[in-house]
Amino acid sequence: MDTDRFIGHPSQLYGATPFTFSDGKAKGVRAFEIRNGSGLEMQVLADRGLDVSRLTYKGINLSYLSKCGIVAPEYFRGIGFDFLDSFFVGFLTTCGLRHIGAPCTVDGEDFGLHGTISNTPAEEVCAFTDRTSENPVIRVKGLVRDGRIFKQNLILEREYSIPVMGNGFTIRNRVWNAGFHKEAFMLMLHINFGYPFLSPGSVLDIPSSAVEPRDEVAAKGFGSYLKIEGPQERYPEQVFFHSMCGGDDGRTTVSLANPELGFGIALHFNSQDFPYLTQWKQFENCDYVLGLEPASCKMTGRAAHAAEGTLDYLDPGAFMDFNIDVELFDI
Repeated sequence: MDTDRFIGHPSQLYGATPFTFSDGKAKGVRAFEIRNGSGLEMQVLADRGLDVSRLTYKGINLSYLSKCGIVAPEYFRGIGFDFLDSFFVGFLTTCGLRHIGAPCTVDGEDFGLHGTISNTPAEEVCAFTDRTSENPVIRVKGLVRDGRIFKQNLILEREYSIPVMGNGFTIRNRVWNAGFHKEAFMLMLHINFGYPFLSPGSVLDIPSSAVEPRDEVAAKGFGSYLKIEGPQERYPEQVFFHSMCGGDDGRTTVSLANPELGFGIALHFNSQDFPYLTQWKQFENCDYVLGLEPASCKMTGRAAHAAEGTLDYLDPGAFMDFNIDVELFDI
């Protein structure tokens, strides 16, 4: 790169710096602080499923951090709605691998809200700058294991590829069945946006073929599901299920832009891999967040899919890839 002629050490401009939180409930959580040299900065939590707690662009925050803040995995219980006690939200919280949605019971096994994978520390984690091509790429990778004796052996392999001096990054996700029995799986990438990028006047575009409100509350707001309102004293969450449509190759794009700030973000993915997207509107005071959540299945829960016969399965040794390209663009 031409910029290398101007600097001594690469960390002057870019790189992935490992660190460990030392305070409060976040104490002990391993993480990486990533800068790509062109204003894109992100924080990846190795001990929280390699999820992304913070994303900023040119010094402006895009993500949302909930009241609980970052919580170490040892505080996670995974019973009922206890997931919410550790739900930092961030830019990315992964849901699955065996359940997404509200708590339920299937064949005598209890499944808590959104599964356990986000509260599982990653293994074989590494971060480095790959200089094998002309343009360096920062890579953060590892695997997150959902395994139990006598039961499942599912693995999420994840890699972030962040081009140096680029305007985005790729999240590669591979879910594979490392066991010897067919195993049901569910995956949702809970991607979230917060203030100041999310604010009244932000423009949302979701090219869906069908939209379904989750409940009566969402049905009342159906006519304005794309509208971004300001924070309110009382705002019962509104959730909408989108069936995604793509081009001939299945590719589709969901975007959120802030004309006042002069930039936007686009999520590019394959609608064949992620046929559904859950839209989460939560515009209450302090809980001001928009979730755009590509998923392998509808977020109605494992029990509902089991009853309908629509659970997805992986044969022993089989895998599926679920990749997303994140692009920051100026407007």
